[in-house]
Amino acid sequence: MLTIIERNARPDGGHAIQSQSHRTECWLEGWIAVPEHLSRTVWDCGGYCDLTVEGGALTAVTAKERPQEPESEPTEAERLRADVDFLAAMAGVSL
Repeated sequence: MLTIIERNARPDGGHAIQSQSHRTECWLEGWIAVPEHLSRTVWDCGGYCDLTVEGGALTAVTAKERPQEPESEPTEAERLRADVDFLAAMAGVSL
């Protein structure tokens, strides 16, 4: 199985990653093949890493901290359920 990674990081600092079992060389422009011994590191960090490229080959990967996902706003249904639970608790009703 060959893993490839985008050479240039996205604005959030991560690199996209892909693998295909029948490939033996990189198939996308702007991407680079990940040597087998670096593949686990690339997948473990989810592409949030610094790449060291020497002579056109990826030679090292340094994992970085992933950015925190922004907290999502509760849905209308979640807000409604929270309101109902609150009112029930205030009225001493068990739902």
